[in-house]
Amino acid sequence: MKTIFNKETFSWSLYDFANSAYVVIILSFVFPIFFKEVLVGGKYGDFWWGFAVSVSILVGALLSPFIGALADASSRKKQLFMFCALIAIMGTALFFFLPKGALLIILLLFITTNVFFELAQTIYDSFLIQVSSPKHRGKVSGFAWGFGYIGGVAALLLLRPFFQGGFDHNEIMFRLTFPLTAAFFLLFSLPMFFFLRRAALQKKIVLRQGVRRVLATLKHSRQHSTAFLFLLGAILMNDALVTIFVFLPLFARQTMNLTIVEILTMIIVVQIIAFPAAYFGGRLSDRFGPKNILLGTIFLWAFVILYIATVTTRDAFYVGAIITGLIVGSSQSIIRSWYSHLVPAKQQAEFFGFNGFASKIAATIGPVLFGIVSSVTGNQRLALLTLLPFFIGAFYFFARTPEPECISLSKRSATYHS
Repeated sequence: MKTIFNKETFSWSLYDFANSAYVVIILSFVFPIFFKEVLVGGKYGDFWWGFAVSVSILVGALLSPFIGALADASSRKKQLFMFCALIAIMGTALFFFLPKGALLIILLLFITTNVFFELAQTIYDSFLIQVSSPKHRGKVSGFAWGFGYIGGVAALLLLRPFFQGGFDHNEIMFRLTFPLTAAFFLLFSLPMFFFLRRAALQKKIVLRQGVRRVLATLKHSRQHSTAFLFLLGAILMNDALVTIFVFLPLFARQTMNLTIVEILTMIIVVQIIAFPAAYFGGRLSDRFGPKNILLGTIFLWAFVILYIATVTTRDAFYVGAIITGLIVGSSQSIIRSWYSHLVPAKQQAEFFGFNGFASKIAATIGPVLFGIVSSVTGNQRLALLTLLPFFIGAFYFFARTPEPECISLSKRSATYHS
């Protein structure tokens, strides 16, 4: 790879731009409020939202290693990615038709859509190894993640006329946000669909062989002890982050009494700040190694949780949101780039499937725990504090994970030449 960025790398990064519309509109902002206040309603809205998110992530996590193994050992890795992404896009468009109070239908459609979104993301992440060199993997991952935040801002601004008036003003207009989000997602996914090269051909296998391959990897986990130690940290880290993403707008709405427009402003500010922060975090990771940078962001996350749980004014809450923007992108992009150095070259998608499994399996706990504490006590501040043990645990496991030799050598070389 002669240059850091080329057509294939940019097309891969553009998928982060595309799927950020789903992340921001469906997982973080517009749909959660609509789900809680219109579709479900009642005292237990937080619980059912946490339940839906957790179940979808659990199913996606359980399937990810097997989907990854199939992707690695077949000639259809790209097609499998496209299939999962397109199912997620179609499901998003169908949210327009969700009937009020039909809890089973609502849960089934959201869970199915989010499962395929998670599976597509797992395969997408594994392409990082194909589109970047080891030396610049942090930069590429950070750029794509940061580019995703720009996509989130673009989607919010483009779709703002449809949801800013609220569902009380014009519910049909509000519901149109969902198929338009799907259209945005599809449009900016097309470059990756067309321009990403197919992975090198390997022996085609069936599902049973994929299962055997995953079980064999687990059986010999001691040979990959560093990767699995890393995954323990990823489990706890992602649990806390997913919970923050899916409940912070609801916290802003209920506890801080912000309007939809005020929450929109907050999210746009966070997205704008997160873009350069994610790329800068990737550069720092390439130069100084991911370990120290990631540990620093975890420390800041714990501070942010304590801070937001205690603030009482809107201005103070906005300050917490700004700090979140500074650390959110770098945290996740560094995890992705660091892990890419730990996986065996011939098992990329399978091990990224394990990463999808590990980083999501515990996320079935955080949202449900938040929803239960919030619904039972009526106190979202107390529910937010339940995330602190997850960050403490993540810090412990990442601190024990050694950096790969190639990263350590790169750091020494950079220090020598400076």
